Amino acid sequence: MFGRQKSQQCRIPPRSRGLWISGLPVMLMIAAMAQASAAAIDNAISGLEAEVSRHAASVHTLEKQLRKTIDTRVAVFLSLANPEALDLDSVELFLNGRPVGNHLFTLSDRDSLEAGHSYPLFSGHMADGNHQLTAVINARAVNKRFVRREVVHPFRKVSGAMQLQMSIDATGPDYEPRVSLDKQPWAGAATSEAGNAAIARPNRQKELLQDAEQARQQGRLDKAGQILAGMKEGYLAAVGYMNLAADFAETDLDPSRALVALRVAMSMAAHDTESARSRDLLDQLHLRAGYLALNNEEYDKALGFLEKVSLDSYHAPRALYLHGLALSGKENHRGAMQSWHRAKKFPLAFPGVAEAWIGMGRGYDIAGYPGQAGESWLAANVAFEGERTTLSKLADGIKSDGAYKTLVTDARGPQTQWFLSDSRTLTQPRMAYLLRFLEKADTQIGVRRVAGLDEMSAILEENRHNLEVFAQVIEHHGGMNDLLVAARELAATGRALGQQVLQARQQASGQLDELALAFVANEDRRMEHAIDRTEQQVAHLYEYLALEKLAYEASGEGAQ
Repeated sequence: MFGRQKSQQCRIPPRSRGLWISGLPVMLMIAAMAQASAAAIDNAISGLEAEVSRHAASVHTLEKQLRKTIDTRVAVFLSLANPEALDLDSVELFLNGRPVGNHLFTLSDRDSLEAGHSYPLFSGHMADGNHQLTAVINARAVNKRFVRREVVHPFRKVSGAMQLQMSIDATGPDYEPRVSLDKQPWAGAATSEAGNAAIARPNRQKELLQDAEQARQQGRLDKAGQILAGMKEGYLAAVGYMNLAADFAETDLDPSRALVALRVAMSMAAHDTESARSRDLLDQLHLRAGYLALNNEEYDKALGFLEKVSLDSYHAPRALYLHGLALSGKENHRGAMQSWHRAKKFPLAFPGVAEAWIGMGRGYDIAGYPGQAGESWLAANVAFEGERTTLSKLADGIKSDGAYKTLVTDARGPQTQWFLSDSRTLTQPRMAYLLRFLEKADTQIGVRRVAGLDEMSAILEENRHNLEVFAQVIEHHGGMNDLLVAARELAATGRALGQQVLQARQQASGQLDELALAFVANEDRRMEHAIDRTEQQVAHLYEYLALEKLAYEASGEGAQ
């Protein structure tokens, strides 16, 4: 509409090529040092994992020896007396004020509870005597009311293993949760051979996927396809075909082979036994297929793929943006603006949202409404500036509290009942940045390191508590000095291991902080670039309107 536009100066100066070349050895040196540091941390974590595992095995051996005389085992199970009345979201469990469990129930967990099965909440050790169990229940009643209730039940541990059954009931009209606690005969823990077989089965599929990936990375795409053809239907095979489609898209001018591979991946993903994982992968596959069709100017095919992407998934904003481009390619600019308007409701952290904000102004401009176009671009500018403020606060949080707490732990909100909110979790900016942050493999590895070390700390803390219980009951019973000495030695070993785990966590957390700060800085540059784009669009619009005004005035004077 503006005709040929002149390029304008960008507020972000381009980097000097000479400086980049002169700084290349330094950058390579820094990268090598970072890799060496990461390898050292990984080696230390592997050693700590082995030490913590041996320590836990020694504690278990001591517990079995002690069990011949004194049994300190306690287990807590949960069941629903009226499954139709309550839909459980989570249960927090405390014993004598000590947190021992925080359970978020999945769809399969709820189905199992509704079928009348018991759910294990806790298994540990306690000394004989009086104790107190506290449970915090988060649920949704059948009358659509959210409830969060804390219940306290005292109980007495006697000699021998104890199993407690916690039953939750609710009846109309208020459907207020009521909890009962009953002692039941010890059922023990049985290992299912079928479950072990199910765990072992995917290993062969993982090996095949690794072989296919190795062939693909070597450029032998036909060989990779042959390996994938021998895999069973499911998630791993779908991932393999998705990666193969990416190579086809990169090497082929025509997207046909890539689209065929994506369609096969869709068929494989549909057979995944985990429904949530299957839906997410299918959304990603439909998004990729829609993108390929759009680039090939097959707009109807692109719309067919993109409209299958779930609107409550991580991929929805980008799919909506591409959906608008496909509609715009069909000259349906009003429909394109509707898609971009829906994408604008997501946080700017998601791919495609900033582009949708800018696309709205372009849609008004093409439709012949320059005033609304200018207002839309100015509104986008305000949104981008506000997002930079959010990113600044996020960086401050990372510097003060660490990336793991700021991005991972706090992403779900300050309270446990974050998931009870009516708003979608994807509309929360911190959750959006967490998902974007975890797109890269190195950040996933960094988060996994910290999470693994926290899990080791939890195991050591549980062992510390159990050893205290063992020492207490041994001293009370008497006559088992060898076991008492072993418990005290294991406790000392556990304390030393805890210090080593803490030091390793500080190192891993420091590396994760560096990755997070670099990510936030990159996001800030992305917002700054988006601001440049909107300012250029507004400048072109004002220039065009000024020229139109001059032309109008000139034509008016000529007529007079």
